[in-house]
Amino acid sequence: MNERKIKVLQAIIQDYIETAEPVGSRTLSKKHNLGVSPATIRNEMSDLEELGYLVQPYTSAGRIPSDKGYRIYVDNFMEIKMIAYLQRKNIKKKLLEQFGEVEQLLQHSAKIISQLTNYTSAVLTPQIKNDKIKRIQLVPIDKYNLIAVMITDTGNIKSPLVNVPDGVEYDEAEKLSNLLNDKLQDKSIKDVEINILDNLELELYELNNIIETVVPKIFNFLEGLDDVELFLSGTTNIFNFPEYNDIIKAKTFLTMLEEKEIMTDLISSTKNDGISISIGSENLHQEAKDCSLVTATYKIDDNIIGKLSVIGPTRMDYSNVVSVVKQVSQYINELLRTRYK
Repeated sequence: MNERKIKVLQAIIQDYIETAEPVGSRTLSKKHNLGVSPATIRNEMSDLEELGYLVQPYTSAGRIPSDKGYRIYVDNFMEIKMIAYLQRKNIKKKLLEQFGEVEQLLQHSAKIISQLTNYTSAVLTPQIKNDKIKRIQLVPIDKYNLIAVMITDTGNIKSPLVNVPDGVEYDEAEKLSNLLNDKLQDKSIKDVEINILDNLELELYELNNIIETVVPKIFNFLEGLDDVELFLSGTTNIFNFPEYNDIIKAKTFLTMLEEKEIMTDLISSTKNDGISISIGSENLHQEAKDCSLVTATYKIDDNIIGKLSVIGPTRMDYSNVVSVVKQVSQYINELLRTRYK
């Protein structure tokens, strides 16, 4: 890969990202100041094809980048665009406006990213069972119903409605709240065991009837929190790209988005902290072999609290997508550090 080959490969990738059309030597010669003749460019393109960086989709056509070509481009030659100051300021403002629960923040960030990139974005939240309980508050809303507000160390808030057939008074709910906090605070949800019920009944025997009703319902709710959450934004953006004018190809893409297990595997398989890129054949599932994913990981301390991916064709504007994802993820991590330090 001498300097001339690198320039030819960069030019082809940039043109193909813009046009979705195979790129020929004459087009390169006219559009880019490569300083060599079309014949020399053709020779370089042939060499790049032999090296596996380009492919020729059909006879007499120009070349398009292969997955290997995109990989060497994003790893070595891509220049990440700078987002304008006013746009950065606007992104931060929008994130601050929506910063309630962490889950809500990540959902809103997906919407912002899909709007700025014109691709589909997906948020994956980790299993909440790994979270530690920070506080539980039982709040009566009438004599026979209360809300169990549970806040975790990663900012998740869950509030199941619990029916109490024998009725509950405010002071009784407050006593049970205090006892639950004493026993469960800083325990991970997955480590909370139902046998704690016996200890609660011993310490607060006058409320045994309420404990036997309320606590099992809370535990049953926690047991049901095993699944990860997946949120999508901009699912129809794929129709903006000419390669998805093919109905079968578009249907395959949309079906993949609907398959939670596939999407979870694709996003979870990115192991790197920060920003990672998976291209075409590097993806685990056949349905994603024509797609690329740019993924950001969000953390509180050393705990991963979410991942956000941009999904689009391998002919993705990587430079713009990486710059947007990088900027948004930087702001999110700053907000999380400030809130949960």
